[in-house]
Amino acid sequence: MTNNPMDIDSTALSAEEIKARANAEYKNGSYNEAVALYSQAIELSPSTPTYYANRAAALMMLGRYSEASADCRSATDLDPSNIKAFLRNGKCQLNLGSLEESTRQYEQALALDQSNAQARREYANLQTVKNYIVQMETYLNNNQWALAGNSLDRAIAMVDGERVPYKWNVWRAECALGQKKWSEASRIVNYLVRLNTQNPDVLYLRARVFYGQGDNQKAVAHCMEALRCDPDFAKARVLLKKARALEAQKEKGNAAFKTNQLQEAYDAYTAALEIDPENDIINAKLYSNRAAVLQKQKKHQEALEDCNRAIKLDSEFTKVYSRRAACYMELEEYEDAIRDYRHLTEVDASNREYRSLLQKAELEFKKSQRKDYYKILGLTKTATDSEIKKAYRKLALQYHPDKNDGDAKAEAKFKEVGEAYTILSDPQKKMQYDSGADLNGGMGMGGGFEASGADMNDIFMQMFGGGMGGGGARGFSAGGGFPGGGFPGGGFPGGGFSGGGFPGAGGSRRAPGGGFTFHFG
Repeated sequence: MTNNPMDIDSTALSAEEIKARANAEYKNGSYNEAVALYSQAIELSPSTPTYYANRAAALMMLGRYSEASADCRSATDLDPSNIKAFLRNGKCQLNLGSLEESTRQYEQALALDQSNAQARREYANLQTVKNYIVQMETYLNNNQWALAGNSLDRAIAMVDGERVPYKWNVWRAECALGQKKWSEASRIVNYLVRLNTQNPDVLYLRARVFYGQGDNQKAVAHCMEALRCDPDFAKARVLLKKARALEAQKEKGNAAFKTNQLQEAYDAYTAALEIDPENDIINAKLYSNRAAVLQKQKKHQEALEDCNRAIKLDSEFTKVYSRRAACYMELEEYEDAIRDYRHLTEVDASNREYRSLLQKAELEFKKSQRKDYYKILGLTKTATDSEIKKAYRKLALQYHPDKNDGDAKAEAKFKEVGEAYTILSDPQKKMQYDSGADLNGGMGMGGGFEASGADMNDIFMQMFGGGMGGGGARGFSAGGGFPGGGFPGGGFPGGGFSGGGFPGAGGSRRAPGGGFTFHFG
């Protein structure tokens, strides 16, 4: 005899015999075979309620709850006292998410037998599920997404977790969206779309996923499709308007930035940021874009603040770490730049640019531990030769010991200014200093180059050589002074040098020829 139930000659067996074979297949876990046999039995005896109830049991094991529920209804229509059919239908409706209909089925079973243990137990479970769903809806209405998700998960744990009711999956997606768990929300929504590509609620949810992930164009497309399915869908219309507005302002800013209309770009990005404060991903990009504008405007501190805002909204936004590191470099906050570049190399170990930028930041940090000769002269690293000379001239005169008699701090500053000028006025030394080559040459972290051996007096005289009457180490003559004619009367403005001397000549050291020579302790 064949083992395939589909090959049974139903004319040779009675409905009861086929049912017996179906029961055997059910006990063996062969539920599809059992369904086929019960169907044959129903064909032979369509008015027997037990066959429908038994087929419902096999269909339930296959997760085919809608079909099983229909069989249960057929069974109870034929036999209103069939308590098993009511219980099975109650369970089917629970797994379909129809809690009120499930309640009605269990109450009919209890009306038949109030003491039935299975009915009482399953009815109590149903009440628990209903309580969780009520809690979930309350939390959803108050935007308490995590709590809503927790209550929903408890309810799902009491039904068939592999076949969660459609509406419950919609709720799960809403909870994930509310918590900004985009990957989880996307997974759930994609599953729902596969089940029904024309459901406006699901299309709207998918639009929200794209919108939350910063893809406004796809969000717009899905909103339009949802509105095509339901022209009165207000939520989809609101989201469509918002996504379009954001995209328009962002593109306006991008176009202005590309044409170097920086203020217009800044204003466009700022306007975009005001559209939806809740969209973290898009706003992170907008802050990053606005930071790029501020960088070009040399407003590095403001750019840094926008980068921080972007990272706070989206800590996985890699590009903004690079932008923030560049701001730190401009602000000479090298340790912070190192931290960001190191983070980037960890995220993308194969990126050579990140490794190069990290090395540069580490070198700049080492260089920052030396004396900063540019800062000593009050200059930036982009200072020209003429700016370096001008700065030295001003500071050398300001801190000259003969003008600050007895002031040890001024004398030290004068030496430091001379040391800075010695390095920055020498093209080769300046090149080594700027490149950090001196860090590998044993020149020391304290002062870098060995400039302390230079005679600061000589440096001073070289700068003002043409104005030294009598030559050599002589001071300021009445007819000498500085290049371009010097000070009237040969002294400093306001009579600082009367007849070639400093006020109150007690602080000067007279040299032959009436000039002054300078001595340092």
